[in-house]
Amino acid sequence: MIARNIRELIRIIAENHLIEKRTKTIQKGNKFAKCVRESNKIFNDLLDNNYISKCSVGEGNWADVPWLGIFDPEVAVSAQSGPYIVYLFSADMKRVYLSQGQGVTDIKKEFGQNGLKNELLRRSSLIKSRVPEFKNKFKDTLINLNGNTILSKNYEPAVSYSMEYHVDNLPENTILEENLLSIIELYSLLISRGGTDNSETVLTFDNVDKSTQEDIIETKKYIRHRRIERNSEAAKKAKQILGTSCQGCELSFDNIYGDIGSGFIEAHHKIPLSSLKEGMQTKLNPEHDFAVLCSNCHRMVHKTKPILTVEELRNLKGVKALRKFYNLS
Repeated sequence: MIARNIRELIRIIAENHLIEKRTKTIQKGNKFAKCVRESNKIFNDLLDNNYISKCSVGEGNWADVPWLGIFDPEVAVSAQSGPYIVYLFSADMKRVYLSQGQGVTDIKKEFGQNGLKNELLRRSSLIKSRVPEFKNKFKDTLINLNGNTILSKNYEPAVSYSMEYHVDNLPENTILEENLLSIIELYSLLISRGGTDNSETVLTFDNVDKSTQEDIIETKKYIRHRRIERNSEAAKKAKQILGTSCQGCELSFDNIYGDIGSGFIEAHHKIPLSSLKEGMQTKLNPEHDFAVLCSNCHRMVHKTKPILTVEELRNLKGVKALRKFYNLS
């Protein structure tokens, strides 16, 4: 019963979920649940390695609303936080929505159930403002899942863009694939433009002149750089390979701060993000495409245009003095 394409997978879920749901819990070895979980291979074959996919009909108990999610690990690895692509089924299994969604769980923890809807709608509005060119392709109005659980109702305001399909009148699989690739393009551009981060917060942190568009653009690039640094597996591997001493001033955080600084360092991308096409994904070599820098050196290499190379950074008079001060030269 493993689905061969998106259309088959949608039909399998729509035709079987309500039948299986008559047993309140998902029994071990349930063939339908196993089929759905393993069918994420469909998306793995269609998309490149920059994305991960997960399919769920419930955990323990059957879900009111099954979903098929596609995640860019740069911003999200699960349905709990961050923006992601998701197929959401209506509770009656008559409709499915291809959606630009966002994680609900972490936002609920921060704002509580009472403040959740307004915050989800605010972030949905922010998403629409950052990728407005897709309003002609996808609907930007609220979806209706007809769910009975709080979770299924919370999904609705989390969606910014969507495309509705009726299960009894699904388009051909080639059309479904084309639509998925379109929303992946939307997703990729959204991430490159800041995702659901508040650029105002970082603008204040960077102390830039908000009246100049150029500074705002540069700050948004820095937002993206920081996000990749936090989430990229390549960046983590770079730190493992290159060590935790700054390659500029040679500061070692554990030498200065003791245990609380142990293992801390920042990964710097040698390839400027500004040189990449907007929304473009690129594979990075942990050893050759990164450097490890302390927070100060990392900030300084991004203060010039073009950014400083590590060698240029090391040759700055003050950085040379720091190396002597730390007795590490």
